[in-house]
Amino acid sequence: MRKTVKSPTVFQSLIPVAVLIVLIGLNVTLLGDETLAGANQMSLLIASGVTACIAIRNGKTWGDILEGIVRTLTGAIPAILILLMIGVLSGTWMLSGIIPAMIHYGLYVLRPEYFLPATVVISALISLATGSSWSTVATVGVALLGIGRTLGFGDPVIAGAIISGAYFGDKVSPLSDTTNLAAAIAGTNLFTHIRYMLYTTLPTIFVTLIIFTILSIGGGKIAADVSVADTQRMITDYYYISPVLFLVPLAAVAMIVFKMPPVPVLFVGSLLGGVMAVVCQPELIGSLSGDGTLTAGGAYRVVSRAMYGTVSPETGDPMVDSLFTSRGMAGMLNTVWLIITAMIFGGVMEAGQFLERITTALIRRVRSTGGLVSATAGTCVLFNSTASDQYLAIVIPGKIFGSAYRRKGLAPEVLSRTLEDTGTATSVLIPWNTCGATQAGVLNVATVAYLPYAFFCYISPLMSILFAWLGLRIRRIPPQGALPETENRNK
Repeated sequence: MRKTVKSPTVFQSLIPVAVLIVLIGLNVTLLGDETLAGANQMSLLIASGVTACIAIRNGKTWGDILEGIVRTLTGAIPAILILLMIGVLSGTWMLSGIIPAMIHYGLYVLRPEYFLPATVVISALISLATGSSWSTVATVGVALLGIGRTLGFGDPVIAGAIISGAYFGDKVSPLSDTTNLAAAIAGTNLFTHIRYMLYTTLPTIFVTLIIFTILSIGGGKIAADVSVADTQRMITDYYYISPVLFLVPLAAVAMIVFKMPPVPVLFVGSLLGGVMAVVCQPELIGSLSGDGTLTAGGAYRVVSRAMYGTVSPETGDPMVDSLFTSRGMAGMLNTVWLIITAMIFGGVMEAGQFLERITTALIRRVRSTGGLVSATAGTCVLFNSTASDQYLAIVIPGKIFGSAYRRKGLAPEVLSRTLEDTGTATSVLIPWNTCGATQAGVLNVATVAYLPYAFFCYISPLMSILFAWLGLRIRRIPPQGALPETENRNK
């Protein structure tokens, strides 16, 4: 006979979150850069075990828990596919000279005094045009990281600038899936949602640009002129550099604009990168294959290795070698492992009804508009931290708080703005979230390292909460069940 299932208490629901936070904190403190290589994954599995024990004590069966895990893992498959294809694309684009060409030409126009704000703007424009922060970071972002290193900036601050710009564009682009999702969940028009979101997003990006301008003026000038000239010479010695290489990125952008799904775009872009490598870099492929000259078998071996494994140049300069080393699909496997364990944790939390219990407790304590927006923002961060998926961090809070916004007479765009200001923007700040894990893997910069510099991503929810508490740009409608204002006056 099935055991009676008890609802978890708030205290029980917070235990797994507390365990995970403590373990992740220990990993960062004691292991540093090794956290992504297995420590965080084990922390997520341990926290999942603690969660499962509490759920079983409350009457859940292992079958219930396994069903929740399978459901969340199924939802993560598209993200994993995209991540693997990003690894393939980065490998062939590095081998073909596309990314080195971006760095080579970028070094002519980007200078330390304005590099960081320029990085924000460039990333924002590309993400706005494509609607994809992931594609932006994996292509232009990788090139900007190389330019920034040459100009003397540290990887974390460069990554923070890239991510800040990419997530600004992702938030306000009508092509973005999260932008469309937030509007649909809240029940508002897409362009109404974007217009209303600009009230909080424009001040946020303005503050972000000011901060990065100050940081750019104050750093990155160490031997910049010498390193720029040396890096450009190394690139042209090792790669054939020509504007024709940009035909492949332009083709990828065109496919995105015409709304091709991301996986086919990345796959086609990877194949085109491989073809471009054979056409434009025959000497490079010959040297990497060991044949001395370009042969069909050698080209196949080198291009394949760039897609799935490590290809490292031997220029004699360790900095340049590390800059142009690609890890292919294999370089994404630690991140895939992290996403899988994060989805397991999220599945157990959902199966045990712990997330539902925490959010219910939050709603009961809401008394004002500022409190409601703050509770929504907190719930989005909670789902980004536990369910580890930005889509769930938008969909579930949107469903939970939708009726509360209507009862308070708040327009649906207030909800949609809050969902995107927090659900989209904070996803990249969580090391085990699909977004945080992906960007850390692509840029090879730990999430906790770039987090302090991803100014846009944590100023964004704070700006949304501040506007709500001050009553700024809070559009109201007749509360659910109330008569319109004109009818009330007639009464």
